[in-house]
Amino acid sequence: MLQPDQLAALSLFGALPGQELVALSRLLEERIYEANAVVVEEGTPGRELYVIEEGSVAVSKRTADGRVVELGKLGAGDCFGEMALVGIMRRTATVRAQSRLTLLVLSYASIAELAKERPHSFTLMVMNLARELCRRLRQADAVLAECGITGSTEPLVESALPGGAKQAEQ
Repeated sequence: MLQPDQLAALSLFGALPGQELVALSRLLEERIYEANAVVVEEGTPGRELYVIEEGSVAVSKRTADGRVVELGKLGAGDCFGEMALVGIMRRTATVRAQSRLTLLVLSYASIAELAKERPHSFTLMVMNLARELCRRLRQADAVLAECGITGSTEPLVESALPGGAKQAEQ
């Protein structure tokens, strides 16, 4: 298990004061997986966030026609599972251990406890998580642009605003 000063080096826990890192370390569960083990599977319910302490994983997604596409690899210090946790949705990808893997697991219940007992730490952690999601979205946008894939958000915007986007702009 990582010590509080080692947790401070992870982007997810950045800017958390020492005493908060000590409290947070008590909420983390350490899990070990062997190489090729599936940690999370696309389409299954998710209520945990994972931080890679040691090892690496491959992240993959099944396409509509059944192919499996590798989206990327993650290593020590990276996290995954945040979309299922924040979005309260099923897992959007499969994560498989590429090597022996040590994970720090933060359950939804632990995050709820953190929010209740230590709201400042919870806020900092959520902001760090939001930054990570923004970084990943920026990377995905760059890949889509490089491939020449475009899409329009206009129907989404119009349906999201009362009276439609055009009326809202007038």
